[in-house]
Amino acid sequence: MRADHDIVIEVPGVKPPVVVTLDPGTLERIWASICHLPMHRSQHHALERRLTGPCAKRDVIRDLAADPVLVLPVGGHEVRIRWANPSGEPA
Repeated sequence: MRADHDIVIEVPGVKPPVVVTLDPGTLERIWASICHLPMHRSQHHALERRLTGPCAKRDVIRDLAADPVLVLPVGGHEVRIRWANPSGEPA
């Protein structure tokens, strides 16, 4: 697995795009910023595990290797995560 990378995180209509380094703390901060949004209980639990679970960083890297933009539905919104450098390599 590669070292930490810069990613762009955006919640269209809620949070503007921001570039951050992908690490477990970043994913936990994403969760903290969206956990208050209205969503079904099952979606709440799934997103919490997805963003704060023990394999969260590895799963995001795997998903971004398969698709250039990871879209996580959050109630009526979505979180979009993509590499800051489109090649997926550190900037």
